[in-house]
Amino acid sequence: MKKGFKPKILDIAAALLGLAAVFIVSSLVYAQTSGRLMVHITGESGEWLQPLDKPGDIAVQGPLGVTHVHIGPGGVHIEDSPCPNKTCVAAGNITLANQWLACMPNNVFITIEGAGAKDDIPDAAVY
Repeated sequence: MKKGFKPKILDIAAALLGLAAVFIVSSLVYAQTSGRLMVHITGESGEWLQPLDKPGDIAVQGPLGVTHVHIGPGGVHIEDSPCPNKTCVAAGNITLANQWLACMPNNVFITIEGAGAKDDIPDAAVY
């Protein structure tokens, strides 16, 4: 007849070490950073970093063609893209830190980085 599992001291130490690692990584990822919100755009032709409060249009070259990204007072959005289904265009504006947009067929990825307001709520992708 088998008896139940009895954890040994090394089992408990490994579990505590794992929990500590999760806590440390989580605190680093979700820590508030100082500074204003920045738009980080990556594509096949390079990377761009621009303040969210500075309006502009950026053309990002990808394997399918040019994706047009618009940064304005309402946030940042993909204005036009050569991808076939245009899901990225329909995604609309992002305005908060840690939100992102992607045009996967054209290899374009957009994130907002930096500290937001304390009452910012995370987007649904976080859950």
